[in-house]
Amino acid sequence: MTFLREAISRIGTTLDLGHTARVLVTSAVPRFADFASVHLHDHVTAQDDASVPQQPPGSVVMHRVASAHTDDPGAGELHAERTFVYQADTAMARFLALVEPILIPRVDQDTLRQLPQELDSPAARSVLSGSSVMLVPLTVRGLVLGFMVFGRKPERLAFSPVDLAACQEMAEQAALSLDNARLYGHEARTSAVLQRSLLPTRPPRLPSVEIAYRYHPCSRTTQVGGDWLDVIPLPRHRVGLVIGDVAGHGLHAAVAMGQLRTAVRTLATMDLPPAQLLAHLDQLAQHLGHVPLTTCLYAIYDPIAGRAAFASAGHLPPVLLRPDGTDELLEIPVGAPIGVGSIAFDTLDVSIDSGSLLVLYTDGLVEARGHDIEEGLLAVRCGLAATHPSLDEACESLLRQQHPNGDHDDIAVLMARLHSIPDDKVATWRFPPQPQQVSVARRRVRDTLTAWGLDPLCDTTELLAGELLTNAIRHTTHPVGLRLVHTDTLLCEVTGDQQITPMLPHTPGTQASHCAITLLQKLATRWGCSDTSTGRTVWFESNLPAPASRATARRL
Repeated sequence: MTFLREAISRIGTTLDLGHTARVLVTSAVPRFADFASVHLHDHVTAQDDASVPQQPPGSVVMHRVASAHTDDPGAGELHAERTFVYQADTAMARFLALVEPILIPRVDQDTLRQLPQELDSPAARSVLSGSSVMLVPLTVRGLVLGFMVFGRKPERLAFSPVDLAACQEMAEQAALSLDNARLYGHEARTSAVLQRSLLPTRPPRLPSVEIAYRYHPCSRTTQVGGDWLDVIPLPRHRVGLVIGDVAGHGLHAAVAMGQLRTAVRTLATMDLPPAQLLAHLDQLAQHLGHVPLTTCLYAIYDPIAGRAAFASAGHLPPVLLRPDGTDELLEIPVGAPIGVGSIAFDTLDVSIDSGSLLVLYTDGLVEARGHDIEEGLLAVRCGLAATHPSLDEACESLLRQQHPNGDHDDIAVLMARLHSIPDDKVATWRFPPQPQQVSVARRRVRDTLTAWGLDPLCDTTELLAGELLTNAIRHTTHPVGLRLVHTDTLLCEVTGDQQITPMLPHTPGTQASHCAITLLQKLATRWGCSDTSTGRTVWFESNLPAPASRATARRL
């Protein structure tokens, strides 16, 4: 009764499966038993993404997850972290199928001969011979989790039916705690996978933007919430920056957030201006039907123009810290939150000095019990004035400053250091819509690439730029723009006010369009089309040649 009382009082103090199993065996040894172990089914211990090896039909896979024993030369056979496969029609398989407790007052020679093959070893026989053994199933809610083993050495009093009844009572409580731990572990792993999938991944190339972010949900159980942030590479070296906050907490808010985050990424591939993107997102939320009200801020930074465009759906204003140390809350026209419906959004266009720091955040950063939100905003602006070795440390320092005790709502913080592309790495021209201007453009492309040391790209870039310029001139009466940008790639843009987008080879169109699109597909690393305020831009990128190739080209 002392063993039973102590074991039940210790069971359920944790939601860790392994720890709960260890509590069970250490409660029994040495007072109640000389050795004890917990064996769990494979489906109880398996991780969600674990690959379970194929076993013969009818066999049972068990894992010994915890064991305890008094010092004994043969007790090594009872160590934990062992896996057993019990074949069909064996005594152990029948025991696991019947789910009935077993009491063996003394393990005699006949019993030893019936040992499962997996336990039929000299060490096992040494431990079990003459011992008193009980096998107690662990069942809960109609599910068999496994079983417990208790054993006493020959010199001790054998187990009695009273002992078995006590262990059965304890096993009921143990099974409930083990199953709760199993379910909690499953939910924790699911939440962790969900959290990893919803956090942004750093884009492979961001030549003009440094990124740091932090995401801290208020729920310590699920580790996910309704806040999200994202960094989306856009064509022509631009970057989309997103911050959002779904009303509510936990998995329900996280699922809605995941839908909206995916929608924003999908809409961003259409290269929509920020206000249009939010309008489409709001329409989508109406169709989803069950999405809670959501605030969202979307920005597009153009490092070539040195400007950023912002649109807000009820979100807090971002902070812009300029290189001279001055800061401001950007006064973006604020629309209604996503989910209200039939709302128009406005855009704020801002000139960005190279090296400026843009900070996007959710309300959890600036809200605190007993403090006005204006105080929190002021504290953030003051905190950004401090210097830090890296953007990551600045992000972490801001969180510690705002919530030193860790008591907060969901928090998402996105910091972006914005750099413009130097003027000497950008070449821009405008040509009258005359066919003879194509040869002039080709010469200027070659001269510019030679000056940049990109001679190996001259022929390909001349050819592609000439084809796109020819296509644009055919369909406009206004000057056509041509721009080259040298960063970690070479970007070429051709812009016309009435330009016809090149079409895929299987789409009906002009022969010139087919020629241009075929060349782009074969020679460019990436290409695409974007609508701009002045017309339509067709662009392509080429990877830079290796340094050795550039040196060889210069010598030639």
